[in-house]
Amino acid sequence: MKTKIFFIAGVTAILFTCQTMQAQFKYGLHAALNLEAQAKLGELWNNVDLYQGYMAGGFIEYTAGSHLSLQTELNFQKKGGKYTAESAGTESVVRREFDYLTVPVLIKGNFHDQGLGDNWDLTIFTGPYMGFLTSANSKIKTGGVTTSSDINSQADKNDWGVIMGGGVSYKLSNGGAIIAELRYQMGLNEIDKQNTDLRNKGMGLTLGYRF
Repeated sequence: MKTKIFFIAGVTAILFTCQTMQAQFKYGLHAALNLEAQAKLGELWNNVDLYQGYMAGGFIEYTAGSHLSLQTELNFQKKGGKYTAESAGTESVVRREFDYLTVPVLIKGNFHDQGLGDNWDLTIFTGPYMGFLTSANSKIKTGGVTTSSDINSQADKNDWGVIMGGGVSYKLSNGGAIIAELRYQMGLNEIDKQNTDLRNKGMGLTLGYRF
């Protein structure tokens, strides 16, 4: 509950602060559906099933010129991994769910494409992120029965890495814009104290609205 209150308060503060800023500051809300994995460094996944995660949060974008901007975000993000284990001839599906508050800082290149029309812009971006663990759980499903356990003591409290991607935005008549992005997130920090090979990896589609 305290984590949810902190997250809502943070996003509210972003929106309230931006209302008093100059025109070169823009702000908005976004959410994403992600395919997540926990794999070794340098691998997209490690022969495991992909885990369905998600992200929701707010952002502030500072426009530094006609083609360059800097964006920082505060997001709640569910990451994890999924794999099948076998013991005594019985298969079990193991789901590891890690919840984070993440703070990315992205450098964005913005380009206007005449071929798409006057209201469309293209963007590419990259930058680091920092994540702060709020909870970690393991869920094991065997024969239709699911057992859950808290693995906070096993998980590292921080997650950091690099985000890269691209997208499009469509400007509306009210001055706002609808945004669609494809993001890849590559974790570089060890997330499991018992298995130090594992890093968070994820790719997903982000949809948002910029005020």
